[in-house]
Amino acid sequence: MRIELTLPDLVRVGLAAAADPMGELAASLQILQRRDGGRTAASAAFTRWRYRVWQSLPDSAGVLMWLCRPGAPLPGFLLPAAGRYELESGLAAVLKTDPLSLKTALRTAPAARDLPSWAAAFADGDTAGLPRLVQAMRDYHEVAIAPGWETVSGQVDADLGMRTQLLLHGGVDALLTGLRPLVRWDAPVLETDDRIPGTVPSEGAGLLLVPTYFSVCPGLVPAAPGGTPRLHYPCVRQAAPPAGFGRGAHRASGKALADLLGPTRAAALAVLAVGCSTSELAARLGVTPSAVSKHTTVLRRAGLITTHRERNTVLHSLTPLGSALLDT
Repeated sequence: MRIELTLPDLVRVGLAAAADPMGELAASLQILQRRDGGRTAASAAFTRWRYRVWQSLPDSAGVLMWLCRPGAPLPGFLLPAAGRYELESGLAAVLKTDPLSLKTALRTAPAARDLPSWAAAFADGDTAGLPRLVQAMRDYHEVAIAPGWETVSGQVDADLGMRTQLLLHGGVDALLTGLRPLVRWDAPVLETDDRIPGTVPSEGAGLLLVPTYFSVCPGLVPAAPGGTPRLHYPCVRQAAPPAGFGRGAHRASGKALADLLGPTRAAALAVLAVGCSTSELAARLGVTPSAVSKHTTVLRRAGLITTHRERNTVLHSLTPLGSALLDT
């Protein structure tokens, strides 16, 4: 797929604020069904996760797998507009899907064989089954996503921190170039390695980059009226186990660090492993910028972080002592 970006688009290129639970849910359903199993390095990372999920998959997941097929674009109505970084707000948006959007999103879906009647009617734009669909999504999330959300969120945050630094120091060109090798930037075109043909022309709406943990290839979510198109891409995974597995030692270490520093400062230290600004840190911790300033002052006096100003932005990063403490 080729995405054409003109100057009005480039000045509106941005990054998601946090991991997107709706995007992770939909993308994980594609990972679950991939036929290459563990034969590629990207898929092998999810082998244990896939095995565990298949053992406890709810019956209603068949509808979700029909909607989120490997190699096909994800239905737009399952991926509400950016900014809904909580599962429940995203599910509430799905409930409000109108008949035309539902029918349009499923115009290329395969025949709804072996599906319950409430789901088979979706392709005709019948929204009566949406409450059952939302419950199916909630049940699947509880089994497949929730047990490893700490890992998912942490990996996405690390990717966002790295991309933010690229954007701050190299601009949009460096940000887009850094998406290689799965996404190639040759101005004014972004080109992905997926098998979905076609060129998406510029509409001046910009592009939101959304790092996704449960992903092995990029995917474009077209813009809703008045919205911004989103490019979901595989986040750069740090050294960490697949979601939901082998995290006992990490949890124990994290609890010890929280006991030492307090939960908010411990969380701040973890986020600052990739560096970020005061406002970004406040958004990821869910506290005010003034509260962040107090916490970073304490961490700085303890020799755990350094702070410097980049024009109008205050940037924080770990010192060697802070990194050593975080890795303990």
